[in-house]
Amino acid sequence: MNIKTLKSFIHHSLLLLLACVLSSCGGDGFREKIVGVDVDVDDVATALVINGKIELDSNAFVQISYSEDIDAVITPINYEENASVTISTGGSSVEQLVYRGNGKYTGSSIFGEVDETYTMTIEISDETYTAISTMFPPPGYRDAWVTQSVGGDGGKGGDGKDNGKGGSTVYYSDEWQVLDPPETRDRYLFEWWTNGNHIIQRDWCIDDNRVVNAGGALRLFNVTIDPGPNEHTRFRAAEVDKITYDYYNMYEKIVRGIISVASQTPYNPVSNFGKDTVGNFRAVAFSSAVILTPPSISASGGDGQVVISFPLNSLFTKYNLYWSTSPGITNESDVIGDIQFSSSGKSSAAYTHENITKGASYYYRMEVEDAEGNVSILSPEVSAEVASVDGTKPDDGTKPNGDAPTNVTATAGKGEIVITWYAVDGAGGHLIYWGTKPGVTSDGKSNIIYESKTELSSPYTHTGLDTGVTYYYKVAAFIGKEVYLSEEVSATPE
Repeated sequence: MNIKTLKSFIHHSLLLLLACVLSSCGGDGFREKIVGVDVDVDDVATALVINGKIELDSNAFVQISYSEDIDAVITPINYEENASVTISTGGSSVEQLVYRGNGKYTGSSIFGEVDETYTMTIEISDETYTAISTMFPPPGYRDAWVTQSVGGDGGKGGDGKDNGKGGSTVYYSDEWQVLDPPETRDRYLFEWWTNGNHIIQRDWCIDDNRVVNAGGALRLFNVTIDPGPNEHTRFRAAEVDKITYDYYNMYEKIVRGIISVASQTPYNPVSNFGKDTVGNFRAVAFSSAVILTPPSISASGGDGQVVISFPLNSLFTKYNLYWSTSPGITNESDVIGDIQFSSSGKSSAAYTHENITKGASYYYRMEVEDAEGNVSILSPEVSAEVASVDGTKPDDGTKPNGDAPTNVTATAGKGEIVITWYAVDGAGGHLIYWGTKPGVTSDGKSNIIYESKTELSSPYTHTGLDTGVTYYYKVAAFIGKEVYLSEEVSATPE
């Protein structure tokens, strides 16, 4: 027995053992047998990867590539450019798909319809691959919601309520209910779209026997990753057939590391295109549910005003700012509604709350809306103190002259950071020292931001920054020949 044949034997043995283990597990919903495909890996160098679909009211699509293993569903090695692809219906309508580049073929005349059965046929050289799928009605969502925790518990052990108070780190969790007939066994494909982008690695399937059906709906928590602040998240669910369920059920285990690629043959998960293929053709009618998470905001007080800074999201069309002169902001508080920003070329914004009482403290929370009318919960509460009538800061123990700037904040956006501060009354000017390591100084070892000699005004937007890098700042005030540095702040661009 040569080495390749031995590896093939080991791969198939591990796969069959895995199938036996999974099929014997009681109560966990994995009772369906995962079938290994009997293929001699000596006879192939790469697997044919076919990712095809037709959605409700949309045209057919397929991408064809070659890969050494299932990982190529995520990162294909090369594309098939010379295939002949057709889509046909049960009523014998047939359409030839057109090649668009990067292994992608698309249709234009046949649109997805509920209860229709579709056949996709692919011819490559002398080989023909065929897959069949029926489009079930979209299941529908009963509800979807998001909860917020603020503090240092990492979302573990917190109350999970939208209290908007305490701590400095924000955590969000999502839940949703998919309508599901309790008397039938159904299988569902779930997709996650973040800020308009389909996160393919989070696709997964579930059999409704795996969870409790309560009142004709499945109440599920998302099993991949909770949303972060300032995100537009769209969940999509479609009922699918068993072979599509088998494919995504195994694919999820591989992506999440529950099963290693090394334990699989090149042709698993099982494909409805048959032997020697990886991938799937599916006819799907999705239902959607959307949740929004608000941006984390910061507030900085000035002379008769407060500047509220926050990152933008191109899918948010309205920003509603709730405020009060006492803590405990709710949706019943005063609101500055329908604030709109053009996010073209911008990743952050600042709103100035003007004509307010000097010497007072102001508290703020923000909610956002999208074009479909979806509304977020409120952001965590922030506050700022407004300069008093004589131009000095509120009595916090600092001096109005010869002192460093106070209330310095740094708010990250996409490739930029907004820095705000209290200007020092009587200073000859302000500038910003910065670096990518803590311990910013004014001795020439740190970078300097200045305009018109030493004069900068708050807020200042530092642009052209690297994503994922933490930037540190100190704002300087010049009084005569003396330089007064603020406390150091930091932020990390998205």
